Amino acid sequence: MNIVDLFRLHFGTNTPATNDFSLIEYGSRILIGVDKASYVCVVVKSANPNRFPLKHKTQNMSIECNVKVHYSLHGNAFNDVVHIIRCLSEKQREKELFLELAAVLIQESDGSEEAIMDTFNTLRTFFNDKKEVSDNELIGLYAELYTICRYEACIGLGKYWQSRDRMKFDFSISDKIKLEVKATTKNSRTHHFRHEQLMTELYDIYVLSYMLRYDDEGLSLYDVLIASKRILEVDSRKLIKINYILKNVSEDRLKGMRFNKEFTESHRHFYQAADIPKFNQVAPMGVANAEYDCVLDTVSYIDDQMFIEIVESIKREVPYV
Repeated sequence: MNIVDLFRLHFGTNTPATNDFSLIEYGSRILIGVDKASYVCVVVKSANPNRFPLKHKTQNMSIECNVKVHYSLHGNAFNDVVHIIRCLSEKQREKELFLELAAVLIQESDGSEEAIMDTFNTLRTFFNDKKEVSDNELIGLYAELYTICRYEACIGLGKYWQSRDRMKFDFSISDKIKLEVKATTKNSRTHHFRHEQLMTELYDIYVLSYMLRYDDEGLSLYDVLIASKRILEVDSRKLIKINYILKNVSEDRLKGMRFNKEFTESHRHFYQAADIPKFNQVAPMGVANAEYDCVLDTVSYIDDQMFIEIVESIKREVPYV
């Protein structure tokens, strides 16, 4: 059971805590629950209870470190010195995203006061970032997440997905092998590339090209977000990318962006960057950030199995870290 379902099971009635907190265990060292004001909380026992208490509050969250509290856990009362991160938002979606991210970030850390502060700062940055997301960005994300879901069973591409936006390639299979995903809703298989994505002596570059067709009964961006989230939820950096979209884009908009799955499958092809039309020279001295459109309609593509075998051979040679 994931953390949100577990929380709903125990605290779905929005009943405030009878002590300072009503908590349940999640994992080996994390407690989750509500306080007397019914705010959602994540609590970790302090490893250094004699350290000086620390408190800080923002519009959406608060943190307290090394504070003594009285709480109930599975019906029993306890006194402990703990670290507490509270979500002060009244929005249900933000409460759930807070729980997911806080738990993963703490699980990845050593649970120290410094790590809890880092978790708080990461969450604060996440919730304060409210940038508008364009349709083109969402279409590109749809293709990347569809790729993760489509190839999870055979080669587990999710673990190779880049953790930050605007990196040179979408997937880094190894130091040598890179995969860039492109998508278009036009009738021509035309994609926009940076020159260095196609022409480099450093990498063997592959491009997975999608042609997408809007369909009111098709697979939605919301569908692939939720499906890919189950694959990526153990990696905080990638979960943040998924949850950022769920936070900043309305559910109606995500569910309304739908593409015909059969058309997607029949118009999805891998290409070798070496075969894609481009300027056939490395960028000359003094030239940077060159970009252009490439038409792939007449370019020969490779079959899925060839690319799968390439990834499998890399996995056998070099364990992914």
